[in-house]
Amino acid sequence: MSKCLDFSLKYLIMLIIVGVFNSCSSNNKEEDKQYQTIYQSLKDGQSKFIFKMDGNDFYKTESIFTGHLEMLEGSFTMSYFDQFDSNVMIHFGGQKWYEGRPIKATIKLDNGYSSNVMFGRITNKVEKLGAGYLMSEGLITFKVFTKEKFVVVIEGKAKKYPKVEVSDPSFEVKATIVCKNPKFDVVDIDGKKSFYGQ
Repeated sequence: MSKCLDFSLKYLIMLIIVGVFNSCSSNNKEEDKQYQTIYQSLKDGQSKFIFKMDGNDFYKTESIFTGHLEMLEGSFTMSYFDQFDSNVMIHFGGQKWYEGRPIKATIKLDNGYSSNVMFGRITNKVEKLGAGYLMSEGLITFKVFTKEKFVVVIEGKAKKYPKVEVSDPSFEVKATIVCKNPKFDVVDIDGKKSFYGQ
């Protein structure tokens, strides 16, 4: 009886593991299809920045971003604007940051300023008013990192500038960035060794 119970438990655990694996695999395939659909809708040099804050779209559906990427031995920077003067800047550093597979960067907030992810949009063009946010915690993950295509996923929390102290309100952020044939400079590192994915 004990052996039967032991076998049943092992079988049940195995089924759960297989089910979780299949579910994750299915989700990944669905995400890959979404990334590819976005990629195919873009022209060379264009990018799509899909930011959701507390579940709501931060940028307009028709927003198309263009900008510049810079890869250095000790840092990565991307600065982009859309046709509505919305902007996103991502910057992080680290020795041989480009060797991870996938490349990941932890988002931190130091002394009230984030050196990782900043994003904003114009709320009133006539009065030149806007809303800007700094990511206070989270993770940047490069799903695809090739010369032709960048796919970046960001998850974490952001604070509305200038209220960026620890006690100030935070907002949940989930973002997907897809870049097609982006403009970038590679300085003092071997770009070929940095790229991966397809």
